[in-house]
Amino acid sequence: MAGILLAALFATPAQAALADVPAGYDCAVTYASVGWVTGFTARVTIRNTGTRVFSPWILQFVFPGSQTIAQGWNATFSATPPSVQAASSWYTSISPGTSFDIGFTANGADDHPTGFTLNGVPCAVTYGPY
Repeated sequence: MAGILLAALFATPAQAALADVPAGYDCAVTYASVGWVTGFTARVTIRNTGTRVFSPWILQFVFPGSQTIAQGWNATFSATPPSVQAASSWYTSISPGTSFDIGFTANGADDHPTGFTLNGVPCAVTYGPY
């Protein structure tokens, strides 16, 4: 697990390969946002669809433009644009069959990010209304 966590810290989401994912790790993300003139608010639901616990966890994704995080909740956010990392803070484990919501406000266009990974594991993504 430590290797997956380190890979998530140093790899871009596009570098994750399914062949490198240990058995039992799988995830899904639902991304919902609402925009205004200069920014947007997003809610991200992280679901563990596998059979192993993600603990601790880091969700990583890539903005398509020059968007920047202004404020986040339920995770510790950091960024190396265009990549964003949301790390576990007080809710450190996502058990199989459970989900957890995080959110943020951002500056820039309300365009969908891509390349969602959880500890380096590529996640299925659904985009929906806020």
